Amino acid sequence: MRVQRAIGLIGLIGLMSIDAFGCGLRELGNTMKCPGDMVYIPGGPTQIGYPPPLQKWMEAARMVTLEPYCIDRYEWPNKKGAMPEGWLTWDEARANCEGVEKRLCTSAEWERACKGPAGNRYSYGRQRDPSACNTPINGPGPGLADPPLAPSGSHERCHSNDGVYDLNGSLSEWTSDFWDGPPEPFNAEAKVDAHWFTLRGGTMWNRTFYGQDCSSRHGHRRSFENMDDGARCCKSVGGG
Repeated sequence: MRVQRAIGLIGLIGLMSIDAFGCGLRELGNTMKCPGDMVYIPGGPTQIGYPPPLQKWMEAARMVTLEPYCIDRYEWPNKKGAMPEGWLTWDEARANCEGVEKRLCTSAEWERACKGPAGNRYSYGRQRDPSACNTPINGPGPGLADPPLAPSGSHERCHSNDGVYDLNGSLSEWTSDFWDGPPEPFNAEAKVDAHWFTLRGGTMWNRTFYGQDCSSRHGHRRSFENMDDGARCCKSVGGG
C-alpha cells in the first residue's frame, strides 16, 4: 500500500512538473514574440478609466478587449540609462516608431501596460508613492531651466508588474488615439478632429491637476511640442 501511494505521489509530482514546464515554455514563447527591448502584454479584457471619474475630464471606467502586443520597456529612444527624448510633436513621435518598424501605442494599450495584470492605480502599485518615479517638480515647472529628466530605468521601483518602466513620472507619451472630446485641463479649445491627439502619463510634476496615475490623460494639437512630451512604441504580436 505504501509503495502504491509513493508511486502515485511520484506520478502526481511528475504531472505537475510537466504542466509547469509546459506553462514555462508557453511564457517563453510569448516573450520571444517581442523584440528584446520590448515587453509582451497578453490580450484579453481590461478595464480602463476611473470607477467613477474623480474630475470632469477623466474617462469613466469601461471594459475593452485588447489583442496581444509588445510595448517598449523604456521611453523613446527605449534604452536603459539613456535620457528620454522630449520636445516631440505627434508626427515626430509616430515617425520615430515607424522608423524602427513599430507604431505608437493606443491609449488603451498604454493604460493596460501601466496598470499591469492586477489593475493597479499606479504602475508600481495601488498606493501613490511620490518617491517611486521621476516626479521632482513641486512648483509651476522648471521655467527656463532644463527639465529634471532622469535616465530611463534609473528609478528602480518605477515599473509595472510586467516590467515596463517610467510610465508614471518623467515624460508624457503620445498615443495614436484622437482626443475624444471631454473637457481638457490644459486647453479649453481642445476638440475632436484630425489635429488633436491623446497623451498619457503624469510627467515630472509631483502633483499635477491631471494626476500621476495610470488613467491620467490629456490632449494636444499634433504640432504641439513641449519639454515633457515624448513617446513610447508598441508592436502588434506577429505584425506592426
